[in-house]
Amino acid sequence: MTTAVGLRLGDDQAWVELAPDPDGPEQWRVTADWVGAFTADFETDLEPEEAAAFADALLAGVDGGGPFRLEVTEGRNNPLLLQSVPADDGLVFLVRLTPNGHDTGTHLDVELDPVDRAELRARIEDFRRSLV
Repeated sequence: MTTAVGLRLGDDQAWVELAPDPDGPEQWRVTADWVGAFTADFETDLEPEEAAAFADALLAGVDGGGPFRLEVTEGRNNPLLLQSVPADDGLVFLVRLTPNGHDTGTHLDVELDPVDRAELRARIEDFRRSLV
C-alpha cells in the first residue's frame, strides 16, 4: 500500500490542505493559512473511500469547465467546503473551513489565487493514486 500524500490548494500566501494525520493511518487533518494571520488545523473524520470520492468529484469539477461547489463529506460536521470560479485557464477557490461541532458560529473563509487547471488536475491525480 502506498502512503497517502496530502492535497494542497493555494500558494505560499493562502492555502488549504487535506492530508493524512501522521499520528494515525486512518486519520486526516485539514489545515489552512492566510498570510500567517489566520490559521486552521483540525482533525476530520474521513474514511479513505471518502477521500477518494472527494478527489474524484474534485477532478470532475475541474474537468467540467464551469463553477462548482464541493464538500469533503456530507452531513452536519463538514469541515471543508470548496467553491470554484473560473478564471482564464484556471480556477479561483473560495474555501470555508468549519471545525467539527461549530457549524453555526465558527468558520474561516479563504479565497485562493487562480490555479491552472492542468496543474491542478496533475495534483489531484497524484493525490488520488496515493489513496490506493
